[in-house]
Amino acid sequence: MSQLPFTEVFKGGKEGRQYIFESAAGVFTKKGYHKTTVEEIAAAIGVSKGTIYYYFKNKEELYLAIIREGIDLFHEQLAKAAQSPASPQDKIRKLIRGHFIFCEKEKDLVFLFLKELGSTDFSREILADMLAKCLQVFRNVLEEGIAKKVFRPVNPEIITSALFGMLTITAFHYLSYSRGIPLEPASLALEDIFFNGICR
Repeated sequence: MSQLPFTEVFKGGKEGRQYIFESAAGVFTKKGYHKTTVEEIAAAIGVSKGTIYYYFKNKEELYLAIIREGIDLFHEQLAKAAQSPASPQDKIRKLIRGHFIFCEKEKDLVFLFLKELGSTDFSREILADMLAKCLQVFRNVLEEGIAKKVFRPVNPEIITSALFGMLTITAFHYLSYSRGIPLEPASLALEDIFFNGICR
């Protein structure tokens, strides 16, 4: 399988990478994995079918590359929020908002994850492996808060999965009805559940 990210496959910098990702993900989301053709993806991106096949031997590799690219973008945003010189509580707030903002902006990726992946022949372990680094960002902040005694000594793995799941399903709920995510009230509600559940 090709390990080249779209940044290397199609030169053009971050702005070009974003366009390629959004265009390809949009076609897969609209038509589904099985009904989407490589020709349609190439047309949406603005390259020839031959260019696609030069880097990816089939549609499955292309599909997984799109998902990998999306998760890389997601991880970049989360990591930036977690690296700020802030308290663990403020980092959690930034991560919650960052999660919602990404889902709002890249809703095609969210629908690919939650609607399409289960209907293909791909293993769920593939997606789990890709998402592990995103979950690790949340877990690192949680463990930092536990070490600094601002969070109770809860199970980091379970709480990380629970928070990530709540954020994702909340975003999916609003996006499913073609509504924007109410960023402020949604963020405050999840913060309230999280902080009142684990803070000392």
